[in-house]
Amino acid sequence: MTDRNVIQTQDISKLFSIGSSEKHTLFNTMRYKLSGETPRKKIWALKDINISVKEGEMVGIIGPNGAGKTTLLRILSGIMKATTGSFMVNGSISTIFELGLGFNPKFTALQNVYIYGALHGLSRKKVDKMLPDIVEFSELQDFMGAKLSEFSSGMRQRLAFATIMQTIEGVVMVDEVMAVGDQSFKIKCLESFKKMLNEGKTILFVTQGLEGELRDLTTKVLYIAGGGQKFYGLPTEALELYTKDIEEHSKKTAGQSS
Repeated sequence: MTDRNVIQTQDISKLFSIGSSEKHTLFNTMRYKLSGETPRKKIWALKDINISVKEGEMVGIIGPNGAGKTTLLRILSGIMKATTGSFMVNGSISTIFELGLGFNPKFTALQNVYIYGALHGLSRKKVDKMLPDIVEFSELQDFMGAKLSEFSSGMRQRLAFATIMQTIEGVVMVDEVMAVGDQSFKIKCLESFKKMLNEGKTILFVTQGLEGELRDLTTKVLYIAGGGQKFYGLPTEALELYTKDIEEHSKKTAGQSS
């Protein structure tokens, strides 16, 4: 890890417009028809996120479903624009979001590897060189000639993860991919992240919670709830606060249902 900041955000916020929950009365129907407007509800998916990430750090991003974790990654990776605020990412970006995106179930596993490589601008010669590592990592030696439609979801995810890992460059942004395969394969995935950190790569990792070795790899944790930044700092402190909030929410929910 160095002292050079490779990611810096300043008050990143994202406003979404969704369908209004307003009652469908005759008055409201006529009002919107005459004005030409569409009833929309405004929701801040993110509000004033401020973080700095140094080169070689692994930063965990935690929070409940709908907290805004994925939205933040999509903004930082350039997939989505922020409504307000600004950010800087110094260097190229590799994303590990939806595993298997771009794969075609009608083609074999081997064909899909070459297609994926082509989509990332890799020559066939380059994919030829990568192939042994992909096959070994995915543990699918006996299935590379089978169509992807014949694979279980776990097998597809393993192939996708193994393939993606061979194309990683620069800052790495990961969105909840630790559901791949069985426990032994998850350990292999963790080893891959360790290797990336040893090579000096910077990693942002979205997850529902940090456990075991994944927690030990992080240098900082960003805790987001309801789009807002609740904490950014040491993993132990972030997890204590997150656990406390979960317990309080569970007690409150239990009290309301009783």
